Amino acid sequence: MKTLIRTLLVLLFATLLASCATTSAGNHYIEKKQNQEKLLFEDWKYKGFGQELPVWFDAAYENESAKIKKLVTELSDSELLILQAEGINSDQADKLLKIQEADASDFILYDSCWAMHDGKYIAIALMYKEIL
Repeated sequence: MKTLIRTLLVLLFATLLASCATTSAGNHYIEKKQNQEKLLFEDWKYKGFGQELPVWFDAAYENESAKIKKLVTELSDSELLILQAEGINSDQADKLLKIQEADASDFILYDSCWAMHDGKYIAIALMYKEIL
């Protein structure tokens, strides 16, 4: 009876050690993998659905119209207007952006998106007007 209890205690202890060892190794791998890819934006519209950040978004955030025209060739012959709004959440940033879009009625909306950077939500609209 004593040998049975000792055997069970040894097996229990071995199982406990094995479960602790695999947990710490798994966490280390995940943290290492996440730190390899440092993104400028932590979250963005439809990221949870697997959608990539629009190709023009980084350039619009830096207010580089020439770079946008290279990335989005269909806008290369257009006058661009980049609108930005910040908010404490994505809804507030989008709402403030819609107000700006209404004021720019002579431009056509190409696309808009929001993203989070350093805890702030930034909504950006890319608008264009054909050059005659």
